[in-house]
Amino acid sequence: MTAMDHQFPSWIVVDESTSISREQLNYLLETYNVFYENQKNLHILYGQTEDGQLIVEGMLDIFWGVKRPIQLKIQDEKQISSFDLLNSPETFASKGRMTRWGEFDDLYRISELDRTRVLASEARHSPEDEEPESPLLYRTMSEAALVRKRMRAPEMYRKDRMGVLSHHRASINGHVYNHETSIFTPTFGSETKVRANSVMRTEEVIKQLLQKFKIENSPRDFALYIIFGTGEQRKLKKTDVPLLQRLLQGPSKSNARIFLMDKDAEEISRDVAPYINFHFSFLESILQRLDEEEKMETERIMAKFNTERAFILKCLQNKQAVKTETTV
Repeated sequence: MTAMDHQFPSWIVVDESTSISREQLNYLLETYNVFYENQKNLHILYGQTEDGQLIVEGMLDIFWGVKRPIQLKIQDEKQISSFDLLNSPETFASKGRMTRWGEFDDLYRISELDRTRVLASEARHSPEDEEPESPLLYRTMSEAALVRKRMRAPEMYRKDRMGVLSHHRASINGHVYNHETSIFTPTFGSETKVRANSVMRTEEVIKQLLQKFKIENSPRDFALYIIFGTGEQRKLKKTDVPLLQRLLQGPSKSNARIFLMDKDAEEISRDVAPYINFHFSFLESILQRLDEEEKMETERIMAKFNTERAFILKCLQNKQAVKTETTV
């Protein structure tokens, strides 16, 4: 008996209809972690909250299954006004802080005084002294030189700005963020991971995933589905705990995988699932055979009905004949 058996409740709730014992949880955790024996970062562990509640935590693998395009946020969530930045002595200081291009939202609003300073600065520089086009260099240039760059090449500014922004967001399976590809559909079946625990329900896990990749779409546009190796496709309820569902299905992705899909994706029952991957012509032959069997069964039932009907009618006629003779 482990220490967990003494500290925590006898049963752990997985969803509305499923609970597992402490012994089962121990076994599931051990099996899962042995499967990832050489990948400690993928282990699922348990602990205790301040109020004594059991909590299971670990990396949850989720596969992309959306069919509609997703919208990536152009800027980071934390925004600082340009006025505050340009008046702050720390704007271009290092101090462990990296300025993001999302913070420069007013660089095109240049006063006449700034324009005069730019022209004077350009007059002092020859073409040979021109700074190279580098988004990293912009962080250390003077304000006048920075504005000059923006006036001369706004298109280059936008490309450089998006290039720098891409380094500050998680990549969706190698997708490099830029303005032209901020709306795209991830490759179906490509994998990602989010950190989750047994307190997080389905919608919270979806929010965690969208936040990780700075996706602008609403969490309500999506749902989590378990797709089994058999082809069965089941939608997780809002009250389900995805991490425990993953643990319950075991570590092997060939048995079951969790997908982020459009909220209205179709569920596939266990009975229908075996037919999903069959060839079209084979499915047609199955339908043809079912039609033939239906026709034969219909004919058999009709023949049986007609036989019984004829027998009943004959009995009625005999009784009527006997009654007529008795009356006479």
